Amino acid sequence: MASAKQLAARRKFAKIMKSGGFKKRKSSTKKGQVRKTARRAFVAKRKTTTKRRVTAKVKRRTATRKPMARRRSSRAFGGIGSSLKTGVIGDVVKGIGAGSLVSLVMSRVAPNSSITPIASTGAAFLSGGLVGGAANLILSGGLSLGGILGGASAPAQEMGV
Repeated sequence: MASAKQLAARRKFAKIMKSGGFKKRKSSTKKGQVRKTARRAFVAKRKTTTKRRVTAKVKRRTATRKPMARRRSSRAFGGIGSSLKTGVIGDVVKGIGAGSLVSLVMSRVAPNSSITPIASTGAAFLSGGLVGGAANLILSGGLSLGGILGGASAPAQEMGV
């Protein structure tokens, strides 16, 4: 039978074996050798520094440039102006405008000229096409070629007693 001293030695040995046994310890770096453990040779204690306040950065937002910027148009008023510029109505407006402009200039340059209606109708045809020329012709009351071609105008009626 084992004595008390032997039992104590066995308990001590069992405790050692439970904790990992007799493993060889890694020796620290010896003179002239490469360090075997992955730790720094000298770890300085970290100094506690005062925290500096971070300055706030002002974000400058650059406006995104669009190559084809959309034009803003009001629905109430934008539709009227755009419809007068395009299509048949646009041609009518161009013809009437050009015809009235030419007749205004002709009345200033050569008043009571017989060429004025022809010039205004021609300008209307050039700017507004066939539709513009016809619109100007209707608005001006028709083209009277009688005075230019030498024809007699409508006879004046005389009242007799």
